[in-house]
Amino acid sequence: MAVTREQELWAMALWVDREHGEDGERFIAERVLHFDAEGDHGGKQLWRNVARRYVKLNEADAPLPH
Repeated sequence: MAVTREQELWAMALWVDREHGEDGERFIAERVLHFDAEGDHGGKQLWRNVARRYVKLNEADAPLPH
């Protein structure tokens, strides 16, 4: 079974969460800025897509209000 692009993006978001914890947002932002500075639109877009999933991942982990 082949891994889809969507699965890759979620795997990257999970990796960032596991490896960088609370600093995950900063790590992703640094990646986006790095690729932007390099003029690598594909790299920048990749990390923006990871960021979207990272946010969803952390929303799912947030405690529900009482």
